[in-house]
Amino acid sequence: MAKRIDIDKAGLVEIVGKGLILNLTTDDQDRILIRAESEAGGYRIKIKVHEDDPGIITYALGEVIGGPQLSIVK
Repeated sequence: MAKRIDIDKAGLVEIVGKGLILNLTTDDQDRILIRAESEAGGYRIKIKVHEDDPGIITYALGEVIGGPQLSIVK
């Protein structure tokens, strides 16, 4: 597995899979910023640590929600 992501010259990478869109950009301090959204809209996006490798963060679509929500789960 790659240890880093090379952002293209435009400074943007878009990853689309199974209705989930991840937009990767960099800021002025060369940090990678990730914006996740559902392709159809209105789905809950689950972000969690991978079960086998805690260094990997996974994104998945969950159930449909009624409106914008943000909740922190510990």
